[in-house]
Amino acid sequence: MMLSDHLFRFFAHIICLTYISLIATKTQGPIGSLYRAGPKPYFTRLFNPETYDQAVLKYMAQDGCDRKEAQGNMDAFLDNPQDWGYQKMEEQNKGKAKKDYANANMGTKQVVLSTVWGGGVIFFLGDLTYKVLGNGVMAESFGRTKEILGF
Repeated sequence: MMLSDHLFRFFAHIICLTYISLIATKTQGPIGSLYRAGPKPYFTRLFNPETYDQAVLKYMAQDGCDRKEAQGNMDAFLDNPQDWGYQKMEEQNKGKAKKDYANANMGTKQVVLSTVWGGGVIFFLGDLTYKVLGNGVMAESFGRTKEILGF
């Protein structure tokens, strides 16, 4: 089996397991934040989980919503506070429809596309790093720099 076949199977398993875990729970982990709103809330949840959880609990208490909805709103806020605040003002003042941040970007098609795209980006960056640091692109220049710096 070729490496590409293994990678395809690996990402297919990741997609299935991620989707099942996201749908089966009423709360969503950091991967849910990554799918809903991108890398900013994801890294916030990874590196500052206590503050994130406190903000979610505060939002739940103030708005009277469940944890999933509060997490979706917190992810949207962390991703783009100005747009989130504007949307909330429009909902309160002008009676616009409430945006469902809890299920944003969580459709089956969007989850699959985001996973494939993210896998491609990770593969590209890994391959580029390997070529730069290994015997590929810029290896001679990198080697000379190491010699000059004394490594």
